Amino acid sequence: MKPNKQYKDSLIRKLLNDPDKARKLYCDIKGRPYDPTLTVEMKNIDVQFISGLRNDISFVIDGVLAVFIEHQSTLNPNMPLRLLYYVAMFFAAFFQVGWSLYVKSMIRLPFPEFYVLYNGKEPCKDELRLSDAFMTDNNGEPPNLELIVKVIDINYHNLPPNLRDNEEIHGYSYFVSKVTKKLEQGLSLSEALHKAVNECITEGIMPEFFEQYRNEVESMFTLIYDDEMAKRIAREEGREEGREEGREEGREEGREEGKELGKELGKELGKELGIAESLEILQSLKDNKPTHEIASKYAVSIEQVEKFRLYTAAVSA
Repeated sequence: MKPNKQYKDSLIRKLLNDPDKARKLYCDIKGRPYDPTLTVEMKNIDVQFISGLRNDISFVIDGVLAVFIEHQSTLNPNMPLRLLYYVAMFFAAFFQVGWSLYVKSMIRLPFPEFYVLYNGKEPCKDELRLSDAFMTDNNGEPPNLELIVKVIDINYHNLPPNLRDNEEIHGYSYFVSKVTKKLEQGLSLSEALHKAVNECITEGIMPEFFEQYRNEVESMFTLIYDDEMAKRIAREEGREEGREEGREEGREEGREEGKELGKELGKELGKELGIAESLEILQSLKDNKPTHEIASKYAVSIEQVEKFRLYTAAVSA
């Protein structure tokens, strides 16, 4: 059984969305002594764009913009390109980059640093570079544009020494390893989560956090991940292989499963925006209202409206 690649999506944010914890994480990542005098400004952007990219944690510390992206079960080689888009949005949102681009004085920006907290099983590089995607190396010339993403393996058995004493990262990694192991033993997700939370509390792994957010953690995982969804993902991967071999059977199954995945997308959108608002957006699409008009009326992004359009196409195929 393959887990949903988003099922561990938001726990990191709940753990680290705090100036003191963000400061400690940054100092640990950089291998420098903890300095409580460093000012931290939390700067999260809660917007979905480009294949659903959303940062878990962003903050400015000591003149540095630190961006920590959701850990991924399968590392995406396009992460530097997606983060290029993200950092442009970030500067526009928080540093009034707009008409001020045309003034004579220089706009001062924090030094950007990008991190992915990775917990997949496949070996991963220590960093991803935007330049790896360029069509040519231009005869070895250094690129005029580059973006580097540091990849940190936070699998429990691979935790870097400088993060083993970080309570949140260590505790999170330990918890996920327990859940994963119990799923591999054949437990349902609900059982695995319940047992993992109890064992973490008993063993003194972030006991106050798990006591306070026990129900939220369990319900969050259960809502996003289920056995049927995992089976559909596995079948979808099989269909891709079938399509590459030109098998008509794979194509037909793909159409049927596309409908099922469309339903799952509908559930996801319903959780993001609420059922009532989602139904109104769907009705607006049926009435052939322009995308920009729908986005403006319901204060959602163009990308979210396009997700609804994809959903309606999938379930009606």
